[in-house]
Amino acid sequence: MKKGLVLILAGVLVFLLTACESGEHIKLTQEESDAIAQYSAYLLMKYDTRKTHKEKLLDQKELKQAYADMAAEEAEKNPAKPTPSATPTPEIEKPDKTDTTVTKPEVTPEADPTPTPEPKPKFDSLSECFDNSFEVLFTKSFVGGSYLSDLEALDVTAREGKKFVVLEFLITNDSSQKVMFDSSKFKVKYRLKTDNKSYDPITTLIANEITLFKKELAPNESTSGVLLFEIDKNDTPNTVVVSNIDISPDKIYEITINN
Repeated sequence: MKKGLVLILAGVLVFLLTACESGEHIKLTQEESDAIAQYSAYLLMKYDTRKTHKEKLLDQKELKQAYADMAAEEAEKNPAKPTPSATPTPEIEKPDKTDTTVTKPEVTPEADPTPTPEPKPKFDSLSECFDNSFEVLFTKSFVGGSYLSDLEALDVTAREGKKFVVLEFLITNDSSQKVMFDSSKFKVKYRLKTDNKSYDPITTLIANEITLFKKELAPNESTSGVLLFEIDKNDTPNTVVVSNIDISPDKIYEITINN
């Protein structure tokens, strides 16, 4: 039996060699040629009675299985590192080019930083600033570089670059008895307002200066009083504000200046 198989195999080889010499070529793929050679060697070694080759030659199926086992063993020794998945880039939403509508931001109007103050309540008369103890009337005003009253021999002159704003008053004792007019007893304040600033009255040696005036008046007797402000030459006087916090902390009396 064994001899017969060997003879058959030898015959196949002779046939192939003969075919090659005769010019008839049977086209085999590399895989088919390898399979024939592998199987021929396998048969020779399988039926070698002398057992001159102790190694076992695998057939095609066993060879594939051996390769598969070797590949699995290699994979266990060197496991492949997982390939990190790329983080997807977020898609940026593109503006719609067809939308041409422009929305303007809503602007909140700013509040007026300097609200107009409410006007202060006013006294009905200048006499109220003197608690109606006397009748006090504003008579006239003028602006100039000097002043000379009827009671003075010498005039008062404004400093260089300055000028005077002068107000005159008529003070009357309207009671039925003698009364001392003493301006120090009344906390009357005077403030001149111009286009640029405001001024307090000045103190001079004028005898009837109303801020320091003191005189006894008989019933229905009158006297004059004067008030002086020294202001910058280029300023324009507007009003004099009169107040008395003892009578009212809010009320004022305004006198318009005749330029």
